Formats: sequence, C-alpha cells, structure tokens
Amino acid sequence: MAVVFVTNRAGDHDYTPAEKWGALRFVTSGNYPIFKTTRLREEIIEALIHSTPDDYLCISGSAVVASLCTIVWLELHKQVNMLLYDRQNEVYVLRTIERSNLRMEIERAVDSLQP
Repeated sequence: MAVVFVTNRAGDHDYTPAEKWGALRFVTSGNYPIFKTTRLREEIIEALIHSTPDDYLCISGSAVVASLCTIVWLELHKQVNMLLYDRQNEVYVLRTIERSNLRMEIERAVDSLQP
C-alpha cells in the first residue's frame, strides 16, 4: 500500500479524502518555524527518505515546507505524485511532475533567452 506524505499537518483540516491514496504520514506539524531552515531540511529529509516512487506527496500548509519537500522528493525520485486539494469539490487531485520533463522545459526556456 502506498503512503501519502503530508507536507504539514494543520489541526483544523480534514485529511480523510487523502486516505483514498494511501496511509497518511505527516512530514511536519503545526506552525513550523520556517526560518530554522537547517532543522527543517533535516526533518524533511528524515521523513522523505522513507518514501518510494509510488508514494504521494500531499501539499498542505506552508509554501516553504511544501517547496522543500518537493525539492527533496525530486532529488530522491524521478517524479513526484503530488496531491493538491480541490476546495470546491473537497477532494485531492493527483498531478505528476517528472524531473526529466522539468529539466527539459528549463533548458528550453534558457535557450530561448540566447541571442
């Protein structure tokens, strides 16, 4: 069974819809001190090294935490299966981002800047 790594646990949010994708595991919790980046990186890495390519990253909470989780995930695996919350329908929607496609798009954008 897959695991859903939730970037940050917010006390008032219902994560039940994400359980459709797998067992929940929270990477961080509550109001995390985002300016303590060394400690934050260590905690994120410690949690995400247990992930597999078939697991999911559920985006929740701080943009800084979510960004660092995504970067670490893409360093560990060739793609991230990202779950994004659709408030209107109260469900999580899967979006997959592949590291190789991202690199190609960046290279294409950089090349377009060349005179």
